Amino acid sequence: MSETVNPVVARAMALIDVDRCTQAQEILSGHLATFPDDARAWERLSVCRFEARDWTGAVRAADEALRLSPEFVDAHLRRSEAFRVCGWTKQAVEAAREGVRLLPEDPAPRVVLSHALRKLPEQEGLQEAYDTALEAIRLDPERVGAHFALYFAAYDMGRKDLAAQAMDQVLSFDPGNAAARTNLAALRTEDPNGDLFAATEDLAAALTVQPDSWHARHNLDVVARKLLKQARWPALASLVIAMATAVAGDTAPEGQGLGPSIPLGAQAVGLGAIVAMWAWCVLLTLRKLPRSVRGYLLRLPRRVPALKVMAGGVLWCVLCAVLLLTFPYGPQWFVGVFLNSGWVGLAGCMIYSARSKRLRTRG
Repeated sequence: MSETVNPVVARAMALIDVDRCTQAQEILSGHLATFPDDARAWERLSVCRFEARDWTGAVRAADEALRLSPEFVDAHLRRSEAFRVCGWTKQAVEAAREGVRLLPEDPAPRVVLSHALRKLPEQEGLQEAYDTALEAIRLDPERVGAHFALYFAAYDMGRKDLAAQAMDQVLSFDPGNAAARTNLAALRTEDPNGDLFAATEDLAAALTVQPDSWHARHNLDVVARKLLKQARWPALASLVIAMATAVAGDTAPEGQGLGPSIPLGAQAVGLGAIVAMWAWCVLLTLRKLPRSVRGYLLRLPRRVPALKVMAGGVLWCVLCAVLLLTFPYGPQWFVGVFLNSGWVGLAGCMIYSARSKRLRTRG
């Protein structure tokens, strides 16, 4: 088809480039009412309808472009993308393959084909999707979309190591790519042995570039949940310190069924150990967290009920440890009340949070 683009269509294309698709769609619709044989306008209208989640309208606009220009590759790709999100995966693959046939040396059709193959039922197209993405990278090593296609194919294959390599490769030539950093953070967070602090650094960098990134903020919420979950260990350690201090410093006479009598000096030692442990944990955590997200993470438990419950469980456990050291005991069973209340309350809050609406990473 001709490379000449109508000035009105060019203006709409510029609006699409800055995510003003609604305004672009109005311009294109008016233009097509006068010039219905403009294939490029139909193809761009397909993009606008796709962004508006009008999948059927996107397919129809792409079909109009292909009726006017059967070998218009961009229209085949728009058609494939719309079919894919509609769940018509076989049609999506066929449309993308036609794009590859028409432009075999262009990476763009292969990127679209990789995404379509990944959606075939029973994962039958995963390996081909991965190989197709690799071929797109061979054609253009710095094509960001090709590396993301490789990431998604590798992730679906269960090869998270290859997925991470794909994102590292993007950052090697595009260090400010927020989506790549968000995906790397998601991979680290999903790994049971992943570095959560490295994940927060990636997410902080992503939010610096895209402050309104929903995926980055969601994954930051997941990191916060995992960090707060780790606070159960110093909380339980507080109970252990309190119980050990109570046993070691007990001066109550034996055989009378009385609770421990802890001298003031022993109480001070036990409380000092608990305070020192928590101070070390908090300072170490704050030191490793990027400054730009500290405030956000500290405010998060107020907004997320599951995190609020987890924080409450940790505080309750520490409170029971303090009471175990300082409460003026009567009967000996008071010791068991504080000790068991602490760890049972903490465990109950953790179980409740785990069974509540789960936070999952999004890439």
